Amino acid sequence: MKIDSLNLQLYYINMKNQTKKTEEKVYTAGEVGSMLEGIDNTVKIISENYLSVVDTQDKILKVQDKILEVQYDMNDRLGRVEVRLDSVETKIDRLQDDMVEVKFELKKKVAVDDFEKLEKRVVKLENLSYSH
Repeated sequence: MKIDSLNLQLYYINMKNQTKKTEEKVYTAGEVGSMLEGIDNTVKIISENYLSVVDTQDKILKVQDKILEVQYDMNDRLGRVEVRLDSVETKIDRLQDDMVEVKFELKKKVAVDDFEKLEKRVVKLENLSYSH
């Protein structure tokens, strides 16, 4: 006779009831064998579940390791981006300084239209001065 979990529960209930009584029950070798088989099956189920938990834990640890690798890689890449960004900011600052200087120099220059007008006036003045 095989003992499954229901039979095992009945056995425990029977044992509780028997412990309340002063009588002792004597089990046959077959009954004890069936009880041991039930206990053995229960232990197998527990060990299978334990192995499943250990396997799942191993998988979680592997995923965690991969996540840490990605995190280290991302931190490294972010550090390199920060260095490049600092370089770009420095170049932009230089360009802004150069633009200020160019604007200042441009203010000193004469516009082409104004230059042409002045040139025509000078030519007229030169012509007048040569003619006299």
